[in-house]
Amino acid sequence: MKYNKIAIIGMGLIGGSIGKALIKKKLAKEVVGVCRRESSLKRAINEKALTKGFVDNYNEALAGAEIIFIATPVHTIKEVLEKLDKTPLFPGVIVTDAGSTKKEIVNFAAKFKDKFSFVGGHPLAGSEKTGVEFASASLFEGSLCVLTKDENTNTGTIEKVQKLWMDLGAEVDIVSPDEHDMILSFTSHLPHVVAYCLAGVQKKEFLKFASTGFKDTTRIASSDPILWSDIMMDNKENVLKSIEKLKEELSIIEKYIREGHKQDLIEKLAKYKDIRDELA
Repeated sequence: MKYNKIAIIGMGLIGGSIGKALIKKKLAKEVVGVCRRESSLKRAINEKALTKGFVDNYNEALAGAEIIFIATPVHTIKEVLEKLDKTPLFPGVIVTDAGSTKKEIVNFAAKFKDKFSFVGGHPLAGSEKTGVEFASASLFEGSLCVLTKDENTNTGTIEKVQKLWMDLGAEVDIVSPDEHDMILSFTSHLPHVVAYCLAGVQKKEFLKFASTGFKDTTRIASSDPILWSDIMMDNKENVLKSIEKLKEELSIIEKYIREGHKQDLIEKLAKYKDIRDELA
């Protein structure tokens, strides 16, 4: 066992998968969950995503915890950090999160640096499904987890969090909060904008004609609208820049089609294909 006690606040898909992986890999003697509702706690216990859990009882749940994961939606992370500031915590406790935006959260957490060490985190794993019933101990295997580092980040602390994510099966990359939000606006936030919009331009009577292409490109439009509206608004400036870039590319494609520039269109699409093929 690497740790005596690790606590997870928020037992949805990500929090539940962290808990299941910690238990499966025997990385902590206790994996304690904190939920807002009794029904969520019962599901997490049934799914064996924790060894013990509490409903909104931070004092008891976090007592003695050496690592605290915040796995709640982005719009609630600041609220959780404020609660942690009012909760008796283990000396030297490390707090980390799994939010999809980083700059605003990391800056806010710096207010509490005398109470706990914070490392911004974002595991690039998951699906359009939500809820602990979809959690998996293998969710992070072969995935990438991004950690953020700024002037307030302790080197020893981030190394511990990095090692823990690697033990959970993920590769780890470390960037600044600003860099994270800029990159993810293109690779994660913009694709959700596009998927929602692509679904939105369809008439319902067209859907029976939709095949794998439409289904593949709109899968993430089944994601939680509240969660994703929070992410888009929280990373507003970067998301707007990525939308502008997309509009530029669309206008080029539109021009080539409108003016009959087939060879230019082929070359542009081939360039896009090469970029996509690099993922393979």
